[in-house]
Amino acid sequence: MSDEELAGLAAHGDDRAMSELIARMEPFAKAKAARFPSLPIGEEDLLQEGMLGFLNAVRTFRPEKGASFRSYAAVCIQNSILSAVRGLLTRKSAPNRHAVPYEDDVLQSLAGTQSNPLDEISARERERRLEAFIGENLSKKEKEVLAQRLAGKSQSAIANALGISPKSADNALQRIRRKLKNYRHLPSAP
Repeated sequence: MSDEELAGLAAHGDDRAMSELIARMEPFAKAKAARFPSLPIGEEDLLQEGMLGFLNAVRTFRPEKGASFRSYAAVCIQNSILSAVRGLLTRKSAPNRHAVPYEDDVLQSLAGTQSNPLDEISARERERRLEAFIGENLSKKEKEVLAQRLAGKSQSAIANALGISPKSADNALQRIRRKLKNYRHLPSAP
């Protein structure tokens, strides 16, 4: 199946198509992320930034514009990584080390971006699987930290809200990221 066909299916909630596209594009994102080894931001964080660009490409790709999906996604991935690097280098914005990994597009899809009833059913099923994984694999503290992060709070705001140290909040966010990364590698994960 072509990248363009997979992108169309993935944009409409097809988990298998999305997995195939990820397998095809992740090596490119890894290569781009690896170009910045001396930065204080980790390669994995840059990869996640690139994959956020990839998800944006899946959502916004329009074949009628004439570009191939691979070319379009490559530009989105590269721009996302470069934006994170620029933000780090200019110190105008701290690297978003605490962002929920791209595997969590399920929660974003619940914000009303779904319009097709089948997409909504698929999104609910992915949400149910993710909630079950979180319920079984995250500690009470990690769930509290995740809820605060999903509400858009910074690490220091999370620490203040939960009465914990900023380092404790950071540690919890790092554990959450590792666990959600493992979720992505499960056979039934979106």
